[in-house]
Amino acid sequence: MDTSNNVLLVEDDVALSKLVGGLLDEAGYSPVTITDHALIGAAVDRWQPRLVILDGEIRKTGEGRSWEDAVAIRRAHPDIPVVMFSANSDDLAEARAGTTERSRAASFAGIVGKPFVIEEFLATVKSVVDRPVPADQNVASEAGDEAIKVFPDIGQHLVADWPATDLFATVVHELRAPLTVMRGQTQLARRYIGRDPARERGAIDTALAQMDRMARLISELLNQSRLSSNALSLNVVVFDLVDAVAAAMTRHQYAETARITFERPPATVAVRGDPKRIAEILDNLLDNAIKYSAENSPVEIALTVHGGEAHVRVADHGVGVPTSERSMLFTPFYRTSRTTDVHGTGLGLHISQQLAKRHGGRLWLEASTEAGSVFVLAIPLRK
Repeated sequence: MDTSNNVLLVEDDVALSKLVGGLLDEAGYSPVTITDHALIGAAVDRWQPRLVILDGEIRKTGEGRSWEDAVAIRRAHPDIPVVMFSANSDDLAEARAGTTERSRAASFAGIVGKPFVIEEFLATVKSVVDRPVPADQNVASEAGDEAIKVFPDIGQHLVADWPATDLFATVVHELRAPLTVMRGQTQLARRYIGRDPARERGAIDTALAQMDRMARLISELLNQSRLSSNALSLNVVVFDLVDAVAAAMTRHQYAETARITFERPPATVAVRGDPKRIAEILDNLLDNAIKYSAENSPVEIALTVHGGEAHVRVADHGVGVPTSERSMLFTPFYRTSRTTDVHGTGLGLHISQQLAKRHGGRLWLEASTEAGSVFVLAIPLRK
């Protein structure tokens, strides 16, 4: 297997990974892309890249992990250079200065900020790839040993309420990802003007899709902010939950073959709440059920009454939630290890659960295996 032109790209954003991979391919490299930082070691061993481009992924705790990942690569493969690919201006400045313990230990061979200029990005890659490997690699091993003290393994500890600084860092990271793709695709479209109308149109369409993605993210962030500050108002009325569920099913029943079924109760189910907000919860549950399942796999909805509550049960046949990650599922920005290759913000379930609580209700994961998951929304009946 020829690995002479392999470049490993570690990027958790699918659209951005596709953009950068395409740029590397056009420049004559063989891009290998992964989204999970836990797979870096195995990917490096298998593909033996000439360069690793490492994104500034935000941990589930809100902290960045570029530094320890870079040190781990240097410790195991001191001859492989690493390029920082980050939207965090503080990290970029620290890496460029190279005066802190962790910046010296990581010793990035190149630094690219997001959003980026295509020509500058490719020039950085070429410069690092063409740079001769230093003869003495002992320094890298020493830096790696030192880094064990500098970067402790904080594991997967999570708290329900993140510090504001961590949440802000995550928000910036999430917003800059679609912005980076938009800028990159716009530059590509400009390149193709008058030369390749099909690719020009494709780049513009991708940029427009990222604008829609950013608009959805901003909307979710506003909801999250209002919920956190108790500033989200509810327009409470009495309505039939059967009709609300049926309407949500219709909104998501867009495949040629109907894949969503609804087990209706024999009578109306009157609840008291904000129909718009309840619809948002239902839309999120159905959207997830479809998004994380195989195409045309069934989604089953059942509405039942238990005591003083109405229970809406949404069952899918998707990827499921790993047992070790279920306690973190409703945490802001959390995405499971099985969903990183699908677009999402990690806010939908958190916001939906908070909205359910505002109605005096509940939202939880009832069951999950590798064959699918069952989520349950409970809303109090009209008193």
